[in-house]
Amino acid sequence: MEFVNQTVIGSKELAALSKGARKTMRRNRNRMVRTVAVLIIALNVFFAWISFRVGDSRWWLNGALALFLLVIVVWEDRLNGRFRAKHILPDAREVTAAFGPEDYTHASKAAGSRFTYDQIQMICETPEYFLFYLDRNLGQIYRKEGFTKGTAMAFREFISRKTGLTVRNI
Repeated sequence: MEFVNQTVIGSKELAALSKGARKTMRRNRNRMVRTVAVLIIALNVFFAWISFRVGDSRWWLNGALALFLLVIVVWEDRLNGRFRAKHILPDAREVTAAFGPEDYTHASKAAGSRFTYDQIQMICETPEYFLFYLDRNLGQIYRKEGFTKGTAMAFREFISRKTGLTVRNI
């Protein structure tokens, strides 16, 4: 069976791709970065408290820095998606992927590429998307509702069989 998917890539899709990479391909690095971030936030809150107790009028600077870092940690994926969306060419936003028996094509108005199924290192699934990771820094996203040929449920079984990988829910 052949599957065809059309997806428009925007900041929401790139945020989902970023979240999937953070939770799978970059999991160990993410733990280390978040641990350091939490320690820095805690130190800034502590220094703000000490400065406030001493009567220093600049105590709010440490509090503002802690709040700023907390916002970055909490909204990391959304911020990544928004920044990366600005770098996508307008002709590359609409992607059509055709999945055949031996390989698949990923094409837009700007460019087209052919991939074999063994290039996929990890497959993830969210309620709205299928996420393919070819390495730590290269991913592809396909909207579940974007199938013009085939269905998302049949595609899950197809891609799992073709790659030999388990589709991970995130």
